[in-house]
Amino acid sequence: MIKKMIVPTDGSEHAGKALELAADLAEKYKARLVILHALMHNETSAGLRGLCERLGASADLIARLDAESERMVTTMGSAYAEVPVILPLPKDLLETIGQLVCDRARATAQQHGVTDISVDIVDGAPAEAILAAAKHERADMIVMGSRGLGRLEGLLLGAVSQRVNHLAACTCVTVK
Repeated sequence: MIKKMIVPTDGSEHAGKALELAADLAEKYKARLVILHALMHNETSAGLRGLCERLGASADLIARLDAESERMVTTMGSAYAEVPVILPLPKDLLETIGQLVCDRARATAQQHGVTDISVDIVDGAPAEAILAAAKHERADMIVMGSRGLGRLEGLLLGAVSQRVNHLAACTCVTVK
């Protein structure tokens, strides 16, 4: 029987599909649904802006993201060449975006009739955060999208969903 599920979300299409399935299962089994979001340090500002627009973010949030994007690339010069350096987005901005993603996920779960919902926004590598949450929560199941917003990490390090499927102690469902 399913009593507790983890559903990681980054606001991507695949995460949305995973959330729909997890919410349906949570409602059917009266299970606790833990919505998990790992801060998106590796996502581009353009990708985050698109996500914010799609989720209906406030004009203030989008303006702040635009302002941070303008300062993101600086140039380090040397005697021989100039090298662009990408500065990270502030943690509080990523947390605000994470809260937006989670608020939308919670609303979706509630629309499906789920009443036992918790939200956890964490800072860390997504796969490790998901595995740690599943262990801490003693989850019966992880329901996650097969791909997230970022493509670079999946190409270089192996997909988060593959790592979680391989290492999780509980049942994992990957949604396309």
